Amino acid sequence: MVEFFSKLFDTSDYPARWNCGNWTSGEGWLHILSDVGTWSAYTAIPVVLLYFTFKRRDIPYTRLFGLFAAFILLCGTVHLVEAIIFWYPIYRISGLLKLATAIVSWAAVIVLIKYMPRLLQLPSIAATNTRLLEEVEQRKEIERDLRWMQSRYEAFLNSTSSIIWTTDPQGKFIVPQISWQRFTGQTWENHQGDGWLKALLPEDRAELSALWSKPTEKHSSYREHGHTSYRIHGHIWHAKSESYRPVITEAVPVFDQDGQILEWVGTVSDIHEQRMAEESLSAAEAESSRQKRELELIYDTAPVGMGLVDREYRYLRINDTLARINGIPREAHLGQVYFDLVPGIADRIKPLYEKVFRTGKAVKNQEVRGTTPASEKERCWLVNYHPLTHRSGEVWGVSSIVQDITARKEMEETLRDSEQQASQANLAKSEFLANMSHEIRTPMAAVLGYADVLLGHLNDPDNLNCVMIMKRNGEHLLELINDILDLSRIEAGKLEVDLKEAPLRELVADVQALMQVRADEKNLMLNIKFSGKVPELIMTDATRLRQILINLIGNAIKFTDQGEVRLVIRLLADAETPTIEFAVQDTGIGMSDDQIQRLFKPFSQGDSSVTRAYGGSGLGLAISKRLVQMLKGQLKVKSEVGQGSVFRVRLPAGSIKGIPLIESGILERKTDGADPAPKVHRLNCRVLVVDDRREVRHISQHFLEKAGAAVSSAEDGQQGVDMALIARDAGDPFDVILMDMQMPKMDGLQAISELRAAGLESPIIALTADAMKGDRERCLQGGCDDYLSKPIDHAQMVEMVWRYSEEVTTDALQTQRQEQAARFRD
Repeated sequence: MVEFFSKLFDTSDYPARWNCGNWTSGEGWLHILSDVGTWSAYTAIPVVLLYFTFKRRDIPYTRLFGLFAAFILLCGTVHLVEAIIFWYPIYRISGLLKLATAIVSWAAVIVLIKYMPRLLQLPSIAATNTRLLEEVEQRKEIERDLRWMQSRYEAFLNSTSSIIWTTDPQGKFIVPQISWQRFTGQTWENHQGDGWLKALLPEDRAELSALWSKPTEKHSSYREHGHTSYRIHGHIWHAKSESYRPVITEAVPVFDQDGQILEWVGTVSDIHEQRMAEESLSAAEAESSRQKRELELIYDTAPVGMGLVDREYRYLRINDTLARINGIPREAHLGQVYFDLVPGIADRIKPLYEKVFRTGKAVKNQEVRGTTPASEKERCWLVNYHPLTHRSGEVWGVSSIVQDITARKEMEETLRDSEQQASQANLAKSEFLANMSHEIRTPMAAVLGYADVLLGHLNDPDNLNCVMIMKRNGEHLLELINDILDLSRIEAGKLEVDLKEAPLRELVADVQALMQVRADEKNLMLNIKFSGKVPELIMTDATRLRQILINLIGNAIKFTDQGEVRLVIRLLADAETPTIEFAVQDTGIGMSDDQIQRLFKPFSQGDSSVTRAYGGSGLGLAISKRLVQMLKGQLKVKSEVGQGSVFRVRLPAGSIKGIPLIESGILERKTDGADPAPKVHRLNCRVLVVDDRREVRHISQHFLEKAGAAVSSAEDGQQGVDMALIARDAGDPFDVILMDMQMPKMDGLQAISELRAAGLESPIIALTADAMKGDRERCLQGGCDDYLSKPIDHAQMVEMVWRYSEEVTTDALQTQRQEQAARFRD
């Protein structure tokens, strides 16, 4: 053995492999290069294995990897020696290496066999990958749960109004407190550590700091003393309200396994709203108590009777007023059945109570009459019964309110009697006015009619002047009657306005023509001017507007002795709706403020001296004022004594869109020479005049015959019917019939009815001295075709007779009647 090892590197005993056998160069180098390549690979593999085991110390069985590395390294060394032997025959070293390789190989086999059960228990790569994926998924799930819990925690912090905080065992903030920062406005730099103390109310800071230091200082023995929580009150700065808010701070310690405090976890609850609610509740309770006392006082002292009964109709409560109504002491009611106490009205009120209990609905404003022990005289009460229910809806009681209305019912009866008397008086007044109108207008028709006759027959100037004076005063009396009737109709609400499109220029020209005569009589200038452009048509009642302007201009002329009277018309552009203004200006005597205050009262003028000097009834302005109001307008006056007056009438003009405008300027005055002669109609017809007044028949016949008509007359309705039918049957009917409405034996309406029933189609014109509302409609509805009011304007009468006898055709007359009938049906 010694000799072997001593010759371990001796190569003299063996030839080099090139010299053994017949090695060709190619064969030799093939073996040499293969052995060297095998050695290099066998050397690299152990290096890689050893590096892997060094880096992955968590891999099991690392020793087995080292044994395999030694085995592979020895195998590679054997191949290296085999390549060297081609030049250096070191066979002894080669044998030792092969022996070592065999030993290590068998050692690897033995170890591998020993570890084989364990190796067989190792999972496969697929199983390992599956397990790895499961672990990855589990880790992701845990991460998701953590994120979810974190988001819930953050959401909880953001949504709660309380502060949630954590501190170290010494009570210091070591991480940012989100809810603390949100509530107090302190940044992390301000509230970290003990910085949170700065958010406390300065007056509380020292005391609360001392209280908090006790549990944090003895934290090691906190559990030993039996403490599980910590609670204090104080005030903390609230950033949103910029004020210190009352709070309750609660904290609990978190212990480790040894019982030592790891941290403090707590909350700060804002109790400001709670305090406010407590104060509000306290105030509400006090207010409720006060209201209850007031209600008790109201209940006990109410001027109406109030009571409460249960389902057995027993009194549970009653006030003094109801006790007095029943005539029984208040205390004697309690617990007693209502109907036993007041048997005189029991049969009337019991059904009302039963209805409330049965239906659960209140009985309101029921009148009950009868007697109670309080009085034997029958009285009247207004009762109201209201149900009182449980939550289930069952009625357990009824609250009653009883009011003695006996005096009121007696007063109502008195008022009804007074109203009936007033209605009768109003009816009597209307009948009186209608009769007065008829009785005054009828003789006035004769007076004015004969005045016109005389004017046509007299030539002597003195006589003519006397007749003119008589005619003027008669017309003045007629105007007075018309004013009284208009005022009466306005006060009774029986005067209506009829709004239609009216031509403004023609309306004003008519007023000028009427008023020019009066102005000329006093040598006054009457000027009418359009100031700026005004619409040609306005929506108004032309008749009533003409009446207003005539009243105002007539008054201006009456109280002006020299100078002028002017009417200025303009469109108010600054008004919300199109408005037309009529300003009547004069240079007359003017008025004081006191006089203006009385100006629009009926039968009133500025003062008695004015009445004596100028006359008048004092109705014109009162009527004008009310007519303006009915037209939705305004009438204002401005005046100074000695400086004249200005009356301004403002009326809605209606829509002026698309309506032509009148250029500004003065309305030209018509001179006497420019007035066209009135057209004189020549009649060629037969006329029947039916009137019970001989003078009316005579005057009408005079002017109709003067115009060329053949006139017959009848003195009552029956005679008129007979004459008309006889003429028709004889083939020579009357072309026009003038029919008075008020006549003995048979009035005009009855006569017309008989004529129409007999098939007479001749035009009939009503003559009436009535001037009350509805007269014209009543005549037209009764079968008349037209209407003339007494005193009759004889020129108008001739013109109307001419129109119906010459101009209106039979077809046109039928159409007119159909339209009138349709209008009255509507």
